[in-house]
Amino acid sequence: MPITAVHPNDRFATSTRQIGIAAVVLAACLSLLFFVVSTTMVQEFFGFSRQIEARVPTFLARMALLVGAIVSTLFMITGSSYYKRNKLAIAPWLFLSIGLIFFMIYVIMPIFQSISYSFTRWNGLYDINGIWTGEWVGLHNYRLLLDDPNFYTSLKNNLLWLLLFMLAVPIGLFIALFLNQTVAGIRVYKSLFFFPFVISQVVVGLIFTWAYNPEFGLLSEIWSWFYCDTKTNIVGNLTRVCTVDPPSILGDEDYANYGIIAAGLWPQIAYCMILYLTGLNNVSSDLIEAGRLDGAKGWRMLWHIVIPQLKPATFIAIVVTVIGALRSFDMIATMTQGGPYGSTNVLAYYMYDQAVGEGVGRYGYGSAIATVLFFIMLIYISYFLWRMYQDEVESR
Repeated sequence: MPITAVHPNDRFATSTRQIGIAAVVLAACLSLLFFVVSTTMVQEFFGFSRQIEARVPTFLARMALLVGAIVSTLFMITGSSYYKRNKLAIAPWLFLSIGLIFFMIYVIMPIFQSISYSFTRWNGLYDINGIWTGEWVGLHNYRLLLDDPNFYTSLKNNLLWLLLFMLAVPIGLFIALFLNQTVAGIRVYKSLFFFPFVISQVVVGLIFTWAYNPEFGLLSEIWSWFYCDTKTNIVGNLTRVCTVDPPSILGDEDYANYGIIAAGLWPQIAYCMILYLTGLNNVSSDLIEAGRLDGAKGWRMLWHIVIPQLKPATFIAIVVTVIGALRSFDMIATMTQGGPYGSTNVLAYYMYDQAVGEGVGRYGYGSAIATVLFFIMLIYISYFLWRMYQDEVESR
């Protein structure tokens, strides 16, 4: 049987058929996505009685078309001669491109959309024809922010969160040092300390709400050991009588913030502990031995030898903790909903409250609050990226 010789350059030739089919599929997906598939069309096609019922099927159909467009685009790229000759350089960017596309659609675009809404007065509704009902008001929402005492309260609470949340870093370090031992059952102890981090933030909020309850919570039970006694009333029932009433942590303006922050610290400490445990595994044993030979021990060993080697873990722990403090939302939403009297509001929750909560659809004002919070975080994240770049340059 004769063997057909294959030219070495044939494997780098452009796959015309593959590109042609992919181009047709891409054109069809984009045409359907932008010009055909709409809520009205889906409503009529599936026979929904109301347009609102067709929103989810419309979203799913558009997502399917978007995925089809992305896949067909990848087929077009991989069929070209240029890709085949430079596969090693281009392939990583193709894998990243899918994530970058969805990141642009669901993160970057909403950011700019929110900034644009901050210059409008809008209740979040469209008219019967689906036309936007907002009104351009320029910097009016930002002027309102400057005169809003609730905004300053939320900003002050964010700073309080930021300050107290930093306690998670040293506490996590000392717990990690305590757990970094080779004794029987240490893995069980590590799992127990890490357990709070894997629990949902909502569940953590509910646990602490129960614990703070002045009637039947854990704090009330502990309080009764010192200040309460059980007596029989005139009816013959046992009644708890306290010389000093148990504190209502979440019902007191002076203590509610500290109670919520304590609840948020519980899982954050666990996360910092895991970071430091990972870092301690990479601490050089040679440096430890050299320090011992030089007479270093205890705090001197920790401060001069161990902590400098934990700098990467400390950097990540601080960054994650600061971001967690600035975007704190779920604990407030679960435990106090901003109360009592708005004293526990933070910027993230106040934004939500003004847009879809008690603010009755002040989307423009809520977007202005979100924009302020975004730029606060942007300043910090820019500094974080600059520090990362500086560290990379120094390590070369």
